[in-house]
Amino acid sequence: MGMKEAWDVPEFRRLLIGNGVNMLGSSIFIIGMSWTVAQIGGPKIYGLIFTAYFLGHLPLLLYGGMVVDRMPRRTVALVADLSQAVLVTLALIALMAGMDEINTLLVVTFLTGGAGAFSIPAIGALVPDLVEEDLLPQANALRGVAMTAAWMLGPLIGGMAVGTWGIEVCLLIDVVTFLFSGAVLWSISEIPVVRDEVGDLREEVFEAWEFVKTQPWLFAGILMFMIWHVGDSAIEIGVPFIIGNKGLGANAFGVFGAVGALGAMAGSILGGIRPISKEHRGKVFYIFIGGIAWCMLMWAMPIPFWAVLVFVLLEGVLGGTLGVIWRTTMSDSVDQHLRGRVNSLDAIGSLIFIPFAPLLGGWMIETTNVLTTYSIAVAFMVLTTTAGLIVPSFRSFERVDSERFPITAGQNPSD
Repeated sequence: MGMKEAWDVPEFRRLLIGNGVNMLGSSIFIIGMSWTVAQIGGPKIYGLIFTAYFLGHLPLLLYGGMVVDRMPRRTVALVADLSQAVLVTLALIALMAGMDEINTLLVVTFLTGGAGAFSIPAIGALVPDLVEEDLLPQANALRGVAMTAAWMLGPLIGGMAVGTWGIEVCLLIDVVTFLFSGAVLWSISEIPVVRDEVGDLREEVFEAWEFVKTQPWLFAGILMFMIWHVGDSAIEIGVPFIIGNKGLGANAFGVFGAVGALGAMAGSILGGIRPISKEHRGKVFYIFIGGIAWCMLMWAMPIPFWAVLVFVLLEGVLGGTLGVIWRTTMSDSVDQHLRGRVNSLDAIGSLIFIPFAPLLGGWMIETTNVLTTYSIAVAFMVLTTTAGLIVPSFRSFERVDSERFPITAGQNPSD
């Protein structure tokens, strides 16, 4: 099976295009917002913006996952896109009326973070609804290519737009892309969620958590990435200041993001052309994560900007490949009626400490410097990677059979 076969699935192809355009607008907004806030408010306020997003996002993830496992995923994603279009439009009007930039961006970031708690698990659960299991590695690779293409073009457009016209143009582009994505989702069929019964929120979450506990690779991944993403978030806060310390501006910030996305696109393509077997997925996954951590540390070193970009490109390649591995394992090893809630639990576990990490990263950068902050963050990230490699059940990315969640046809423990 090749990526062409996955591309030839009409509704998946439309989803890919619509979601790719959506991500393009989001990346333009994020670059524009990030540069604007970093220049006006400094590291602490820059960290506060990301905290606002996750404070809006995390509390609703469990409820979002439950909704995704009850309603057609296409419908949930459509409503979330249209809601975000309205929210960003209101923020654009507020800025044009002369309201404070930082306060306005804080509010819209918080509210769109809440809407993302529905759209992100909905899109993740919709992909395996649209393609057959034997095409999932290729479909997830194409999804990774579309996402990273958006994150490659978005920073270039966003950096130029915010540097030339200001944050308002970035917001306008974001609105248009949300509307386009909504129109595409409208054209996709509603696929019902097949399940015997539903319960209240507590019962729904408990069922998904019971499944997670039967899968060591999934339980360990959620637990270890609580630590990993604390370091990663602190590192991301330092990027505008690394560029600023080199005497560069918004365009260089955009190039930084675009090069990382280019690497991730290459990694996604590699992951689709040569899919990693379930037997070796975990080992490759954790080795690549360790490589990512070391690449990030090199960003803060006193080296020329072109050399920083080399490590950004390599980090992107590794990240794109492991993204295909994780998304494919979540697609082919989680039952259809559990995917929304399990994706939400995965996101909550990975992101639960992130509201505090940007603030911590901003404080550390102001108190010490970027290199010291990166060194501490990478140390924690490497320890996480080591734990994943040492424990055999953690690095075995194979579906585990259990009495309550037996392996069904098409979910062979290895292939």
